[in-house]
Amino acid sequence: MPALSERERQILSAVVQHFILTAMPVGSRQLARKRNLDLSPATIRNVMADLEDMGLLVHPHTSAGRVPSDLGYRIYVNDLMDARELSSAEREAIEREFEGVSQELDEIMAVTARVLSSSTKLLSIAMMPALDEAVLNRIDLVRLSDNRVLVIIALDSGPVRTIMVELEQSIPEEQLRHISRAINDRLSGLTLEEVKAGIGERFATMPAGHPGLVRFFVDSAEKLFSFSEHDELKIGGRAEVLSQPEFADPRTMRGIIELIEDKDIIVHLLHGLQVDERVMISIGSENPDTRAKDLSVLTSSYRARTISGKLGVIGPTRMDYSKMKSLVEFTAGIISRHLGGGSQVR
Repeated sequence: MPALSERERQILSAVVQHFILTAMPVGSRQLARKRNLDLSPATIRNVMADLEDMGLLVHPHTSAGRVPSDLGYRIYVNDLMDARELSSAEREAIEREFEGVSQELDEIMAVTARVLSSSTKLLSIAMMPALDEAVLNRIDLVRLSDNRVLVIIALDSGPVRTIMVELEQSIPEEQLRHISRAINDRLSGLTLEEVKAGIGERFATMPAGHPGLVRFFVDSAEKLFSFSEHDELKIGGRAEVLSQPEFADPRTMRGIIELIEDKDIIVHLLHGLQVDERVMISIGSENPDTRAKDLSVLTSSYRARTISGKLGVIGPTRMDYSKMKSLVEFTAGIISRHLGGGSQVR
């Protein structure tokens, strides 16, 4: 990282902010008129030339102005960017989206992707948590009709899953309660990995009951306790991100289209980013996948007891990093609190 003088820092910050706002290469006269730098266009032009020599600005062939390089954005994000607090209205709008949302992971992730895309106007990603180490809280069996039973699987970390089972024979209410108690005696408190590995042995001593229902749990354990019927991730904001001016050219649109159409690329991209801070920002060439060399990725983790997952946004390197960082971090906190039953774990 090059060491910058105060004037160089001031000019670099002004170029980044102006380019984020306008999406147009920035010239010295524009900065002199618009950014209140109290410097002459000639002085600004000389400093911009020095920043270009350092690799912090680049000079597009078709324009007299300059735009930030990946390294220029990195210095801006690390050292020059002011923290941007969300307004009360912005926070309340996000919180309202989660009001009344069930503990079904599929619904939580779908709402998360929708909220992020609408608030950032970028491609939004919400990844399902890894649940093998999640602890089973309890299983409830609810009789819907003579031969239909609703199975409700609740995890200690908050999420639930519901499955409707249709049996060949009817099952009395009292017998259903008896089976439910026996199941919870054998499985509650185990991790999902332990449940899947040992359910056959644990159910071998089940008292006489409804063999069809018991057999359903044993035969379907791998699928039932994997919470894996749903997509690994939810994606939102396809139309929003394509409206960004960077993607008006079909050549630059190709990379983002590949991401939208191939979820494996996104999974690879997010798994390659270790979220050591509240929000991880990966800019252009820093991304682990070369197909995202013209994009920036902001990711954060949500956590609730024994489970965790990732969410984030993907868009052009020209984005309002300060605002996006605050939106991603706040949304991650909302999910953590929602999954944890009200206590945020960050």
